[in-house]
Amino acid sequence: MRIIYIDVDSLRPDHTSPYGYARKLTPNIQSIADKGVRFDEYHSSDTPCMPSRAGMTTQRFGITTGVIGHQGNDGDLYLTESRSQRGNAPFLGFHLANTGGYLTVGMTCFAERHQAYWFHGNFMEFLRPSLSLGIDEDAADVTDVALDWLDRRGKDDKWFLMLNFWDAHRDYQIDKATLDRAAASGPAPAWPDEDTIARHQTLYGAATAKDLHGAYGDPSPDPEITPHAITGRADFEQLINGYDGAISYIDHHIGRILEKLEELGIDGETAIVFTADHGEAFGEHGIYGEHAYAHPATTRVPLIVQWPGVTDRLPEEKRSHGGLFYHLDFGPTLCDMLGLPTPEGWHGKSFAPVLRGEDFAGRDHLILSQGVHTFQRAVRKGDLLYIRTLHPGTYKADPEALYDLADDPHMTRDLMPDRPELAAPLKADLADWWFEYAGRPGSMPDKMQQNLTRGPVLYSDPERYLERLESSGRRELAADYRTRLSGFLRDPHAVPAHEKPKPTPN
Repeated sequence: MRIIYIDVDSLRPDHTSPYGYARKLTPNIQSIADKGVRFDEYHSSDTPCMPSRAGMTTQRFGITTGVIGHQGNDGDLYLTESRSQRGNAPFLGFHLANTGGYLTVGMTCFAERHQAYWFHGNFMEFLRPSLSLGIDEDAADVTDVALDWLDRRGKDDKWFLMLNFWDAHRDYQIDKATLDRAAASGPAPAWPDEDTIARHQTLYGAATAKDLHGAYGDPSPDPEITPHAITGRADFEQLINGYDGAISYIDHHIGRILEKLEELGIDGETAIVFTADHGEAFGEHGIYGEHAYAHPATTRVPLIVQWPGVTDRLPEEKRSHGGLFYHLDFGPTLCDMLGLPTPEGWHGKSFAPVLRGEDFAGRDHLILSQGVHTFQRAVRKGDLLYIRTLHPGTYKADPEALYDLADDPHMTRDLMPDRPELAAPLKADLADWWFEYAGRPGSMPDKMQQNLTRGPVLYSDPERYLERLESSGRRELAADYRTRLSGFLRDPHAVPAHEKPKPTPN
């Protein structure tokens, strides 16, 4: 079997046709779904970019791998004493190659972008596309490299090819014509409406309405594509048009890949997996075009699996599944479909029965983590979502929050003040999970706790952001933020006496 794994950065499922998006901008992604199975509640266990791909690489939760964020210690992968992979938990690509005899090939600049060079260990062959966008790759660059490789090796048997498309990540590197085509394809999502956006003017944090381009008031790098701020529906729609235009651009290049498979005559012998590393908020918790919370806007990702001779034979009612799954469940599923053993140290569970059309329940609950813009862990159980904020980053985040996603999909009404008893089972699940992976003898330190006093400061330093709030006329918000940070701020009176400057003699 040949396998193409398409990983799109920052892609919300509900902005693609298979997930019901009104704007029909993704015909090629839809063609994958037409012969595949769509998973409606598939979530990255750890977000955003680097934690998610560390999870996919190791098939383990970030609390055990050490990769909870992007910066320094937060992004350092725990290695064994021999500085090799864990014996009972090899990297996914390493396992496919050494146990299954698959040629594993990666085509992405992810390792360079995040200095995550352990990612190379996932592949026997690694091809780095041209960086025509500076530090980021263009979908055309990735596709050109992929087409060349397919011409040379596509007809070989037993390969796993990973393609990473970056374009859906801000800032959107598209032209005005692509933006206009997205705008002409239909109305933008109705939420958030004008009243909601007006309320968002009183929120704060990086990538919120008034600080759209980071925590320090940076202007838009291209106002023709992306607005300076979100002041109303017109700005929101412009932002969405940029996002959707970028997705349509990716879809075009996915179409080139599909055409090449057909040209080579291997389309009926190649499995296609379409997914993402994380989603993107567009108004949820007042955040726009960013992935900053452990909520479904960020953790939920698409998964469409087209497996020739299996999924294409299923009846329509078996072509989607609404159960809860981790992205860590993909590795065991792939092993199951390929007839390979699943390493005992992986944390996922196979959902291969779903691909075969068999009855199968998803997980009872999920534990979801965010370690780059905030330090958060969340529990998703049924329609309830409990979020525990250990460090708010730059955001107006309460230590605990609870939402009913069925009644309130955009998470606008926190139930914690009035219905705290609903959160009790989810809090117990979170505690049990923590003790399972970080509280037993031999466990590695939980970096979210280890680095708690520093917090997630790579993209937005709290001290500097306080200055930004105060200098932009938002002193009341700065006071609220200072209260929420409380012990996280530096205390000038806490300097040890021996380090304080000695008074100058008169």
